[in-house]
Amino acid sequence: MRKIFLLCALLFGIGAKAANLSGAVLGATESGQDEPLVAADVFWLGSTGGAATDSDGKFEIPRSKKTNRLVIAYYGYAADTITIDNDDDNLEIRLKSGGSEIDEVTVQARQKGTFTSKIAPVTTEIISYTGLTKMACCNLAESFENSATVTVGFSDAVSGTRQIRMLGLAGIYTQILDESRPIMRGISATNGLNYTPGMWLEGIQISKGTSSVINGYEAITGQINLEYRKPNNPDRVFVNAYLNNDYRGEINLATTLQLSPKLSAILLLHASADRDMVDDNRDGFSDQPQSRQLNAANRWLYTFDNGMQLRTGMRFLVEGKQGGQLHFDRHADRHDTSRYGSYITNRNFNAYAKLGMPFGNDGRNSVALVVDYMLHDMASFFGQKIYNATEQSAYLNGLVQMGFGEHHSITFGLSARGDFYDEEYSFSDNITNPDYLLHENERVVGAFGEYTFNIDKKFSAIAGLRIDNNNLYGAFVTPRAHLKYNLTDNLIARASAGRGLRSANIIADNIWVMANQRNLVVEAKPKMEDAWTYGMSLTQYFNLHDEEKASIGVDVFRTQFSNQVIVDQEVGNNEIRVYNLDGKSYANNYQIDASVTPIERLSLYATFRYSDTQVELKEMGFSRKPLVDNFKGLLSVSYATKFNKWMFDATAQINGQSRLPSSRYVPRDAKFEYGEYSPVYPMFFAQVTKRWHSLDVYLGCENIADYTQDNPIIYADQPGNEKFNASVVWGPLMGRKFYLGIRWTL
Repeated sequence: MRKIFLLCALLFGIGAKAANLSGAVLGATESGQDEPLVAADVFWLGSTGGAATDSDGKFEIPRSKKTNRLVIAYYGYAADTITIDNDDDNLEIRLKSGGSEIDEVTVQARQKGTFTSKIAPVTTEIISYTGLTKMACCNLAESFENSATVTVGFSDAVSGTRQIRMLGLAGIYTQILDESRPIMRGISATNGLNYTPGMWLEGIQISKGTSSVINGYEAITGQINLEYRKPNNPDRVFVNAYLNNDYRGEINLATTLQLSPKLSAILLLHASADRDMVDDNRDGFSDQPQSRQLNAANRWLYTFDNGMQLRTGMRFLVEGKQGGQLHFDRHADRHDTSRYGSYITNRNFNAYAKLGMPFGNDGRNSVALVVDYMLHDMASFFGQKIYNATEQSAYLNGLVQMGFGEHHSITFGLSARGDFYDEEYSFSDNITNPDYLLHENERVVGAFGEYTFNIDKKFSAIAGLRIDNNNLYGAFVTPRAHLKYNLTDNLIARASAGRGLRSANIIADNIWVMANQRNLVVEAKPKMEDAWTYGMSLTQYFNLHDEEKASIGVDVFRTQFSNQVIVDQEVGNNEIRVYNLDGKSYANNYQIDASVTPIERLSLYATFRYSDTQVELKEMGFSRKPLVDNFKGLLSVSYATKFNKWMFDATAQINGQSRLPSSRYVPRDAKFEYGEYSPVYPMFFAQVTKRWHSLDVYLGCENIADYTQDNPIIYADQPGNEKFNASVVWGPLMGRKFYLGIRWTL
């Protein structure tokens, strides 16, 4: 396999040496003077690829081996076809005004991969489609390597389950939206990050702090909104295929269909498999599980004559993955306590409809209705622990938006949600299901309102309030507020404050509790998790060459809990205890970002985040929350040649220390080798992409330095021992990976 990658790299080098034809395209103005034609099409006769002229009318195109006839076309000018000799170069081509016209001119530019929104009222980091293609980006969990705001790690060293952290807290406190529709809740959130293929997306919006009350009360540290490829996307067919040196392969397909001027559809397909059991650290356990996933989605858009739009869709997913010891047989070894393995199956079905209708004459008034249904079934075992769960969820949200006066608007509406669970937990073949461990059926209805005051896009203030009644926790109020002020055209200040709440699902929220031999003890009925988040940011933009802008931003956020459900592995002997917070718990987060394009086509993005996360634990007292890194630094460099024919991307990370769980109950010969804290460690990524009009071929490497956490499993050689623990994970589990892929667009 490695020879294949070396051969591909050699082919890239050969392609780079091919001779190019260059020149300039000019057109006569009304005064008879020549002027450069910008974005003129230049292509070889009979081909589908080509080049576009730049701001000086210049172009560069690889010579063709099939023809010497070059076509030049520009809207409003007569197209011309000329014969090229082998020694021709630096051509000067003049087009005549009038004559035949081409139907369409496509202008291509490279968008920044990661940047901070200038217009959003909430501090929002945007990962564009360009950012998603800078790395392999197989799924949503692997889409944040160029972000310090969101950190992704493994929940344990067996199942391959990914988890995110934002503002120093676990991803369960971040609300994830599918085009403003809440998803990945409850059971489906356990492995949900793996269920969104990166190439299905057009971009990701990461909003920090509490957000709008329109989407519910659950966003505590922020929102991550996913923008999918649209049914009316002009790309008729898109194919992405990927393979790495550990024989992980995947293929993604997106195809759109314009059935009529009003009706369009898109079909999204994904298939992936991890075939090999890889054990680079030689502890007898696979570093990543074997897995297979099939994922399909169908989305529709219908536009009515009066401007009303109906968006609807459905999605199916099935996944199976096996981890644990090498050569573990899930049938023969299932009840052998001297062998350890895990197996997880997930099945998911989702259907939704979104109806939006404008009314009035000024375009500021609309009414919308969102209906959503989800069914998720999960069956799993980790050694002798079993967790099976089924969840059905129904969601309804109706809202009205109205503008009045020049500066005022209001949004109000009603929402309802029902979550219905069927869970089973057992350990050592005994169904233990202790009181309060499994989630009860939950129903909630609410009303919300949000007022916006806006002055000429320079100042905006948003005040929101919602009132909800929950059958398990009673009634509660959620207030939120956001301010944005453009101090100058290039200096923007933002501030926000608000309350967020959520109900805990003990096992689904903390799947790592399955990856050890400890008993799970719930001391009391969990209360609703309740926190306030405050934040402010300042962003300065600078004008550079060719109207390019550089920026530097600073933000500070604090989340403070009045109640939190604590899942504590540092209390008792061979136990994990669950209890409600009795004391203080907070997370302070500080971040600085800088983006600059020092020369044409070279982009630099640097960011540094520091987190201080503290919690009151029963035996440890007030201390740093375990397994949360205290900082992350990142530098991303991107360079593209003219017309984006070659693109080079590289990222360097430095990851801070995490406090390791107290090892007072771990025998001396199995204590953590690093002491109280994990080490600081680096990560490096690189990718080169070659583009031919509609085809991209990319070659890259992840974790170039081959850094991995040593011995992530305690007592890996004795999985039946009561001290066996695979849940103390602070660093990467998989080493250096080379990959090769293609993206083809029609």
